Amino acid sequence: MTFPILENVSKSARHTSFYLSCGRTHAAPIIFVHGWPELSYSWRHQLPVFAGLGFRAIAPDMRGYGRSSTYTRHEDYALEHIVTDMIELLDSLGVKKAIWVGHDWGSPVVWAM
Repeated sequence: MTFPILENVSKSARHTSFYLSCGRTHAAPIIFVHGWPELSYSWRHQLPVFAGLGFRAIAPDMRGYGRSSTYTRHEDYALEHIVTDMIELLDSLGVKKAIWVGHDWGSPVVWAM
């Protein structure tokens, strides 16, 4: 079975995250965190493959990239803020756990999770 890649937005009081998703809504989530200077779009080939394997594949645009919130102050891009963005994304999905995959700048975010 093939699944379409869907565009989504998750909003909290402090941040808005745009993300792509593919797969059944209630499947185990696998979240792909992009590197620099990429976007969620860079995971477009992996999302349908992992959805086909039974996961809900998700790829957010990280803070300051694509359609996610941007900020003017350098300190607003500290790792602690980006990790909080990812935790809020997980909360918005209604799940407590996920498999996290990070590439380049996305790797330290995933390690800090």
